[in-house]
Amino acid sequence: MIKSISNNLLQYLIKADVIDKSEESLAYYKYGLEITISSLLNILLIISIGIISRQLIESLLFLVCFVPLRRFTGGYHANSYLKCNLLFSILFILLLTIFNITVSKLSFNICIIMLVFSIAVFLSECPVEHHNKPLTDPQKKKSKFMSIILGLLYGAIGVISKVLSYDIGVIFLYTLVLISLLIIVATFKKLRKEGM
Repeated sequence: MIKSISNNLLQYLIKADVIDKSEESLAYYKYGLEITISSLLNILLIISIGIISRQLIESLLFLVCFVPLRRFTGGYHANSYLKCNLLFSILFILLLTIFNITVSKLSFNICIIMLVFSIAVFLSECPVEHHNKPLTDPQKKKSKFMSIILGLLYGAIGVISKVLSYDIGVIFLYTLVLISLLIIVATFKKLRKEGM
């Protein structure tokens, strides 16, 4: 579906004569359109889950944390758009479920552990490069720096929210842990691939 939509958009752009028609440029535009459509679909899925579960604010806070941070950290990527959309939705539903079950029992110390764990993963493993998007050394340094800064910012919001008894803000800490786990999975996958 995503590839079909991107192909139709690409054909429209070609007919409108607004893009370069070289083979390399067309491949670049096609990939960009596919990623954009998949990302928009993921956002719509998360918002829909938030509306259905009556947790729209939690869904929006999750996206506010996940989208910019994931841009700099990288992490596990599914090998098809369908798997990506499905996995993203399932992981968000699991995150919401765990959040709802545990947030009232969450102590300040556990919040700090969640933050420290996430920042340690960011420090040691970020950014995780995707094979379709290699990074230069300056880009790697910038991505690591931004992932740590954003991680600390979102983590501080989560911890302060817990201290002030605004449990909804703790969703940031759960999101940091999810991103960290996706980084760990991608790292193990990469190590396994290199070991073969």
